[in-house]
Amino acid sequence: MSQVVPSLVERHPVHTFDGTAPAPDSIVVIDPGRVQQEFEGWGTSLCWFANIAGGFPDPLRTYLADLLFDVNKGLGMQICRYNIGGAGWGTLDVPNFRYGANVESFWGPEGQWDFSRDGNQRWMLLAARDRGACIFEAFSNSPPYWMTVSGHSSGNVFPWLDNLQLRYQDQFVHYLAEVVRWYHDTHGLTFRTIAPFNEPNTIYWWAGNNQEGCHFDVSTQNTIITKLAEKLEVMGLTKVGVGIAASDETSIDTAVLTFKGYTKEVKGVVSQYNTHSYLGSMRKELRDLVRPTGKRLWMSEFGCGSFKLSSMPAALELSSVIMKDLNVLQANAWIYWQAIENSEGGNWWGLMQVPFHTGRYIILGKQFYCLMQYSRFIRCDSTILHSSQPKSVVVAKAAPDAARPTQTQIVIVATNALSDYDVVNFDLTNVTAGEGRADERKNEGTATIDIHRTSVTENCQEVASMEVPTPLRFGCALRPGSITTFVVTFGQAHKFE
Repeated sequence: MSQVVPSLVERHPVHTFDGTAPAPDSIVVIDPGRVQQEFEGWGTSLCWFANIAGGFPDPLRTYLADLLFDVNKGLGMQICRYNIGGAGWGTLDVPNFRYGANVESFWGPEGQWDFSRDGNQRWMLLAARDRGACIFEAFSNSPPYWMTVSGHSSGNVFPWLDNLQLRYQDQFVHYLAEVVRWYHDTHGLTFRTIAPFNEPNTIYWWAGNNQEGCHFDVSTQNTIITKLAEKLEVMGLTKVGVGIAASDETSIDTAVLTFKGYTKEVKGVVSQYNTHSYLGSMRKELRDLVRPTGKRLWMSEFGCGSFKLSSMPAALELSSVIMKDLNVLQANAWIYWQAIENSEGGNWWGLMQVPFHTGRYIILGKQFYCLMQYSRFIRCDSTILHSSQPKSVVVAKAAPDAARPTQTQIVIVATNALSDYDVVNFDLTNVTAGEGRADERKNEGTATIDIHRTSVTENCQEVASMEVPTPLRFGCALRPGSITTFVVTFGQAHKFE
């Protein structure tokens, strides 16, 4: 039996499996047995926005936290990356730091510690936990400024050279471990990983830049990772589940080169590999290097500012990167760079924008709703399934629900970046309610299809909800320039709210 989603036809012909045979390349056959990777969730880095937004008065900062981390009120992000600051106390160590980028170090140059600092970012971190975020990573953009060669946490005078003084390597890893220990002991929050570098093998970080950054040669990375692993063990942090993530290169291609430069010993102590996907094309190569190690692979930072925040091309660009990172890189998590950007900064970055000096308004961009098409429906512990159209369709199977053992839920996110309707057909005849293969179970019954869409005129809007008989095949014409999410529930019906 074949089904058509009528509300998406919109007077355009739909090829179904009962009529004219669809083109083979328009058929997406969904097999729950073809699992690509386990998925841990969606997240954001907290810098630099949390250093400002966490200090906004209530109810504004509460509303912003809801938009990011509450699944019923916003995106439902489940992962936070917390920046362990390196800036000077009281004043900017670099005069032209962007507003919010001066995240102060907890450890001063005279050996004094002050954990009362960074209260705004800490507020947002704990607010995320209170709203359901469950995976936390601490990362460093730069060592504390007084440990650096230049005396600035923005980088070396010569950006191709390391900015951490050799004599402070042990102090640097102690600093990272001590901050993580303090959060564990004081707030009961365990950072699962520490990432000691951020885009280290680049020439981006120079003294006088507008944010923190530090170059680390691969050989230095090997040394720091080794020392950090020893420090975590000595301080008992390994026992509570704290590991090391690396190397957070800005380019996937650079991440490949850095991985190849790590020693066998370093690869043994790294528990998670992170890459950013701003640049590079070697997704399959990096995946094939990491998978045999059995370690997690995260896309730990991406943001796009190529199109105006309110434009649909911004959402389509973001969706294109997400699809490549989930289908080709096969990332276990996907993290946006800075979810809230300063609207006074004259750029189009961020999922939303707020004027950092006043907080007078909030602009929700199309990128916000693009990510919602994924993050609200593909949740932590889902599995990403093979997609025969990896450039336009992501398929996931929801994690088993103990309260509904007879239910199976498949999530399909389809992107049409064309200027005309695009017909796509989904074959779910291999999917059954509950456990077991279709050829082992009676596959007749019913399913529900809930459909949400973002387009020029819609913002993750529910456009259809229906009950259909199974086995299930259906086709639809995707709107031009749109992102559509199909939540298909087999067995006991459960509509997403």
